[in-house]
Amino acid sequence: MVLPQKDDPNFLMVEGPDDKGVCVAFLLRCNLRACVHAEDGYEALRETIEPRLMVKGRRALGVVVDADESLAARWRSLQDAVAPLGYALPEQPEPAGTVIEMEGRPRLGIWLMPDNTLNGMLEDFVAVLVPNGDSLFPRAGAAVGAIPAPERQFKDAHLPKAHIHTWLAWQAEPGRPMGQAITKRFLDGDCAEAARFADWLRRLFG
Repeated sequence: MVLPQKDDPNFLMVEGPDDKGVCVAFLLRCNLRACVHAEDGYEALRETIEPRLMVKGRRALGVVVDADESLAARWRSLQDAVAPLGYALPEQPEPAGTVIEMEGRPRLGIWLMPDNTLNGMLEDFVAVLVPNGDSLFPRAGAAVGAIPAPERQFKDAHLPKAHIHTWLAWQAEPGRPMGQAITKRFLDGDCAEAARFADWLRRLFG
């Protein structure tokens, strides 16, 4: 069950509404209780990690952020953010998702999209949930790729966003957000990559 209260013992911080929708879908599938809060981008999220950890009665705090262009740089930034609070993150993120236990302190979990090992973003993670053999996904990629560079209204770094949202626009219920696409089973919430993320959520909030 997902609750809206910001003082809930289990709290999950994400960068924006799309991340929230995907995480809520996974929490519901896992029957886990947590409040999911969309911050205004990474820097705003990073600045609020400390106060979120300090909430009375906090049991576990999860952080889901994009690795973006440099997973290593994003990880160092998070290490620097939580070190003054006594949390020592490993040298590199755990491929299965990092969970830190501390005596008398909230459990801290961190997941770097897409998979804790690669640069990228939420949409790269969602792309691997597209069912195997789907014929529309490569067509959506080709359609986006065929747009001449001078006519593109999006940055090159956002190509994965354009690809997955084009594919979503071609589903039985066009334009459903990514989280709803998981719930509607347009996306495969049971594939190995999805199961790995679900297992991290269970270890953190279960």
